Amino acid sequence: MGKLKWFTILLGLFFLFGCSALFPSMPTSANPLGRAMEAVGSHTPNATNELSMLSWVGGLATIVGIAALVITRGGMGMKAIVIGVCLITLNFVIANYLSWILIPALIGTGCISLAWAYVTVRDVLKIGKEIEKQENGK
Repeated sequence: MGKLKWFTILLGLFFLFGCSALFPSMPTSANPLGRAMEAVGSHTPNATNELSMLSWVGGLATIVGIAALVITRGGMGMKAIVIGVCLITLNFVIANYLSWILIPALIGTGCISLAWAYVTVRDVLKIGKEIEKQENGK
């Protein structure tokens, strides 16, 4: 039981720290793929500074889920692990694809606003015509 507990703690720490726990310094390579990876890596921390809370909460939820799985012998804790991994994945997706998400969302909300304005103006004009008919009919 003691070995399993330490294993789950180490596994949780690996989830929290990612690849930097296993490979603290990666050597730079001269190939184009290595340079592309360095370019992406240099922009990622700037984009994720504001979103780092998602990673911390996701890592903590994952660790708590692993601990709950160990304590309850698999009875509870799976939801916490899934939520933690989803938060970490959400952080990655938002950091890397924010412009792809934001522009369609802006266009979609603009279209919805225009449609709502059209329906509102149409209903107001329809009510105005009905009032005018009632006044002319009297």
